[in-house]
Amino acid sequence: MKARMNSMDRLRLLFEEQINVLPIAENLLLLDQSNFMEEMKKRNFHSAIVNVNGEWMKFDDGDAEPTPLQEVDWMEAHTPLLMAFRMLIQRRRYFIKDEEGNPAYIVTRTDLDKIPLRIGFFGLISLFETHMKELVRKHLPHWEESITENRVGQARNLYEWKKARGEEIDLVQCLQFGDLGSVFSKKQRFRKFEPDFSRDNWVDMMNNIGRLRDALAHSQSHLGFTWEEIDRMIIFIRGIIDREDPVFEG
Repeated sequence: MKARMNSMDRLRLLFEEQINVLPIAENLLLLDQSNFMEEMKKRNFHSAIVNVNGEWMKFDDGDAEPTPLQEVDWMEAHTPLLMAFRMLIQRRRYFIKDEEGNPAYIVTRTDLDKIPLRIGFFGLISLFETHMKELVRKHLPHWEESITENRVGQARNLYEWKKARGEEIDLVQCLQFGDLGSVFSKKQRFRKFEPDFSRDNWVDMMNNIGRLRDALAHSQSHLGFTWEEIDRMIIFIRGIIDREDPVFEG
């Protein structure tokens, strides 16, 4: 019998596969050879597809003239959003075809700051936090010894408040993101995830992920990180979520 997906599996499927690139893509305005330069300047376009004697060709800022479209210029419409993010780090823009195979959309690096991708980032960080809490539950029964009494007290206060409201919750669920960093910093448990990491590497990465999550949660106009830095965080998160649960020593 096929195992049922749990809530974590369903969330991962949502953020990593079911949300595709189209929510951040723009409708493509196809231009004519006779006036495409003027149209691009008027609309502040940096890339376009141009009809040249009945053939669709591409033109990017800096090109001398329109040139034939190549396979690398296209992105599939069903490309998962987080995969599209990584592709756009490597290449500034892609064109997308509609169901009939006609050029219909364009997605550029500028589109990375749109709400759907911000939701994707926040969702992945939330999955990471949930995963780390589950590791604490399964493998670290004495986790309270790894954080300060003050932090344990704050978690207990939140737990009692939520329990009084009738929420089905445990103490681990009441840990803050920073507490998780501390738990896995203790006894250098983080080396089970990243053997080459120093404690400073671990603390810096967890602090950056926490800062990114806070910026996303508060809808800040500037996230405070380059796309390359965010990509490194995503690689780090995926590396931990995707591997088998490590065995910790206490």
